Amino acid sequence: MGCGSSSEVQETNNNNNNKTVKESNTKPNNNNINKNEKNEKGNTKANNNNNKNIQQPPEEEKNIKRQIPEEENWQEPENEDVKVPPTERGYPSAAVPPGRKDDIFNINDFRQIEERARNTPPDKAETYEALIDYLTSGLQTDLEKLRSIFIWLGSQNIDGANYSKVTSSDSPIGFMKLIKENRGSYASFFTLLCRAAKLKCVLIRGIAKSAAYEVGMSEEKCLTLKNSWTAVYVEKGWRIVFPLWAYRALVGHSLGTHTKVEEKGQAVRQKEQASSGETIRHLNEYYFLTDPEEFIFVAYPDDKKWQLIASPWSLSKFIDVPECEQNYFQQKLEITSRFSGRLNTVDGECEVAIQDKEDNLSLSYELYFNHVESGKDVSPTLQPNKYVLMMWQEKTWIFRLRFPEAGVYKLTVIGGYTPTDSVKFCSFKLLCDEAKEDCQPFPVNPDIGYGPNKETAKAGIQAKSHTTGIVNINVYQEVNFSFYLTKNVEVTTTLVHSSMSEEQLKTCVKQKVENRNVQVGVRVPENGEYAMQMFARDKNSDKGFANVCNYLLTSEMKKKKKKKNYETPIEKNARSAIQEKTHSRDIEGLEKAIEKFQRLELDEKKGELAKASDALEFKKVQHELSDAINRRHLETLDKAIQHGHESRFKPKLENLITEAEDVRDHLRQLNRFAHDILEMKQTTIAELRSYKSPPEVVKDVMTGTFLMLGERQDQIEVWEDHQYMMGKLGKESLIRRVQQFDTVNLIKDHDETSARLASAGCGTFYVWLKNVLSTVENKPSDQ
Repeated sequence: MGCGSSSEVQETNNNNNNKTVKESNTKPNNNNINKNEKNEKGNTKANNNNNKNIQQPPEEEKNIKRQIPEEENWQEPENEDVKVPPTERGYPSAAVPPGRKDDIFNINDFRQIEERARNTPPDKAETYEALIDYLTSGLQTDLEKLRSIFIWLGSQNIDGANYSKVTSSDSPIGFMKLIKENRGSYASFFTLLCRAAKLKCVLIRGIAKSAAYEVGMSEEKCLTLKNSWTAVYVEKGWRIVFPLWAYRALVGHSLGTHTKVEEKGQAVRQKEQASSGETIRHLNEYYFLTDPEEFIFVAYPDDKKWQLIASPWSLSKFIDVPECEQNYFQQKLEITSRFSGRLNTVDGECEVAIQDKEDNLSLSYELYFNHVESGKDVSPTLQPNKYVLMMWQEKTWIFRLRFPEAGVYKLTVIGGYTPTDSVKFCSFKLLCDEAKEDCQPFPVNPDIGYGPNKETAKAGIQAKSHTTGIVNINVYQEVNFSFYLTKNVEVTTTLVHSSMSEEQLKTCVKQKVENRNVQVGVRVPENGEYAMQMFARDKNSDKGFANVCNYLLTSEMKKKKKKKNYETPIEKNARSAIQEKTHSRDIEGLEKAIEKFQRLELDEKKGELAKASDALEFKKVQHELSDAINRRHLETLDKAIQHGHESRFKPKLENLITEAEDVRDHLRQLNRFAHDILEMKQTTIAELRSYKSPPEVVKDVMTGTFLMLGERQDQIEVWEDHQYMMGKLGKESLIRRVQQFDTVNLIKDHDETSARLASAGCGTFYVWLKNVLSTVENKPSDQ
């Protein structure tokens, strides 16, 4: 989860013995996956300050317990002792906020504010005036004040504190007593704190999909999920803060309605046991300034205007949508199949498709049978495994389900950065009124799914001929697959059928490796479904072979296609299109032309398909390199350069690869120059900004800095202009702009010594300017 309190919190246990709990203030690890924790919503959650990484909570935070009434676990109390008005006179109208959370908030700009808030003396909570004066002292913007209040409240161990001597609810400590006794809500308390700090804050009531929620739930049940949250007016717009879900999480909760029957292609028979779970303290940054277009998936205000989105949802849409987790949005996934949380099967089949735009994740699934709504348990003679096909195609994960037994099911899409990760992304309720006729399982259900994907590429294999996971075949035809090896690996290919042995099918697969090209010829002995599986390992390795690519071969009885001496207009157009697109720059058009050529099963008279496949592969790598050079983003450049070196077209791409490496090296050098500035604390900027009449060297160095960053001379003529620029936060902060600087000369006759004597911060900026200028002029720095 997110950062907790660095201060020690006294928590009282059932035996009235005190124990000290220290929460972590370490930075989250971007490579970790949070698999076990649920927030008050009952969903697997992972905090992410930049909305891109799936992260693990600090170990000590996961074990902090709370002793509270069960119904408090997921909802704020509806009846409170202190009635807080939802709004106040003079507030701006509800409207879509300008920009997203990332545009106004960078957590690194608030570290010192957070540290001070966490270390607030306890006696400050005796009055609102004393507390707010302390929390907002020296802060300039409403966002800074809001952050200080948010962190202070999140660091309070309300349920572990002893309020026996508190008699009034008119103070912060008095309201915390109400929260502990379930007579007051976090949302109401947060509203009072904000208003005491002169922040405009609206208390919003509505329904929220908390732990009692199940995807596909009826409207009647959804309406019982009452809750409350807030909207605060900062940075010229209303921003959502949900204190309860930001500060508390639920672990081990289960409604006991489902039996897990399949997980990642493996048979499971695991019946859930009902459990109220265990509530813990944590800090989930996702519910601080949550973007409204994501928040609407989990919370629906009684007053529609507080949805804060351009096209407000109806209640029926809110209830109908799939259950999309926090990680779904952070990883920029998109459901491209029917966008509903309730999917009805057709002839016992159903499909879900999810696009991974960033191409970062390995997805998988869990399949559950709802024994309560189905009115029965799963048949003891049936194990419904191998009835979900998972396929990767054009940055989209496709899940095709067939059901051997009628009933109510739930599909949960899970995954992470590796096939073994199990972070929850989204869920669907599947209603199967009638089982599929003569329902047969798929031949295999591999962890990595069907179709060439990133595991194939990681193994050093590129699919040239077939880029989708399902291939139509018949007993009269041999299908040829071609691959290219980008690494020094050995491969082996097998054919699998649900009722035939591998030995029986051994002669149906022929594999030939020549240089780095692999040709695989496959034929099937009879109609049905087969899986062609490719395994690989590094040459000279003593490790076993790993599955790296799979194709589902489907064969139906059809007459042998007679050779024709002519082509239809559609076939002629397809042949002409593939030839034309092979020599064009239209990558998408070439992909479509190849797909149509294959679908029409046209003969390769002049090797059109092979030429087009080669051209497509070359154009993709070429485009990736060119795009990375234009974007000038280090991570993108590294990835493109690696693909260029691995490509079999490396000789033709040599100049482009070299150019990309030059740009990457230049950006790395600029980042090294900026290192000291990036390590600089915000107080150093504040010290520079505090000058009323700065020394000449300070003004000149900072003028040179802002000119280097792209400001016009007329915008920084007076020192007040510099102060204004240094006072900006978020994406426009001075440190962030230096971090993003990509390749003027106004530091006159000053040297580093005079700059440092005038100001430590000025000296740091002087060194950066000197390094950058010497690089631009291609001469060594005198540093």
